[in-house]
Amino acid sequence: MKRCILLLSILALTFGCSSDDDNGSNEFDGSLESIENFFTPELVAALEDLGFNINTGNTPPDVEGEYFISPVILTASNVPSDNIGAVFADYTASFSNQNNGSLTIDFMGEGGNQSDIGNGSFVAGDGNEFTVLLKLTSQIGSIPVDTAFAISGTLTEDGIENLQNAVLMLDDKGDPEGVYIENNQGRLLSDSDGFSPRQ
Repeated sequence: MKRCILLLSILALTFGCSSDDDNGSNEFDGSLESIENFFTPELVAALEDLGFNINTGNTPPDVEGEYFISPVILTASNVPSDNIGAVFADYTASFSNQNNGSLTIDFMGEGGNQSDIGNGSFVAGDGNEFTVLLKLTSQIGSIPVDTAFAISGTLTEDGIENLQNAVLMLDDKGDPEGVYIENNQGRLLSDSDGFSPRQ
């Protein structure tokens, strides 16, 4: 069940639907420093420890659209019971309302028994490489939880190459139903065939 949680819908996890007031879009410029201001330096370090590629820059490609991620595999994890290479549910990621002036973007994701929504999140990148950074609220069962969520990849005409999806649990609300990973645990998921087609 705990595999069900994160990422890629990732299974898990997603967090706050909008950016914090003190991290307004006018303060986000796509730099590593602004990413740390949004996620905290500790969260950024945790992403890097998992092997997540953070693409910085203030000229990201237009990633609006819907992408199908399959097969989803676990690439890295700090969850002791996880098995690297484990397969997760297929996932559909949808991006909309991208604004490269404020570097904001909205996100919806569905996979397995979880739905993730992130409005007013941030996008960084340069050329065809991008990273979307979200704080989301996700739900499996009856208890919603708070998660940091990030997606990186290289945009092509037909989809996204080398997509990575990372999820870090911020607050599992005590996990009374036993379906989530623990606070401060995280997973890195990827599309194992290296390509996520545009739907």
